[in-house]
Amino acid sequence: MQEEAIRDGMSRQRALLSPEVVHDASALVMRRVKQLEEFCEAELVAAYVGIRGEIDPWPILEAVETRIALPVVRPGGVLEFVLPSGPLQPGPFGIRQPVSGERVSLRDLDVVLVPVVVADKRCNRMGHGAGYYDRTFAFRLEAPAPPLLIGIAHSFQVVPSLNAQSWDVPLDILATEQGILLRKPQIGED
Repeated sequence: MQEEAIRDGMSRQRALLSPEVVHDASALVMRRVKQLEEFCEAELVAAYVGIRGEIDPWPILEAVETRIALPVVRPGGVLEFVLPSGPLQPGPFGIRQPVSGERVSLRDLDVVLVPVVVADKRCNRMGHGAGYYDRTFAFRLEAPAPPLLIGIAHSFQVVPSLNAQSWDVPLDILATEQGILLRKPQIGED
């Protein structure tokens, strides 16, 4: 399957990045995100802790005034978002997540920073393949933001086009170190 080859290739390329390159790219991408009006007005933001070369928003967001929730993987393959009240510990897949804190409702989130393995210029996204974000935010297929979904990625992770499936939840915005892409509604959408 072509999508699997794209996902694997991007994951390998991203994992080869040096920590310095990831740090610098993360700082630049997050500077762009923090300038977005939607982010500036947000009271509750969901983020994540980057792994294996992902753009990592967490070190930058630890210092902002906005309340930041992090994902916790729950049975059934969905994410729950928690305002951390203690240290982070490795969860499934080695991703650091809160072990304690206040659970927040998905519909109370203003902005969600979404990890990306590969995305296209129409803001379709491909993750690691487990479908956590698509299942968790499936209600966004029928309803507009909030929460606003902002994908963050290295610019090499953006391809011209992906073959989106009916269950794939598109991003509203895609941010890379080269700029910001806004999702344009497709024919037949509002």
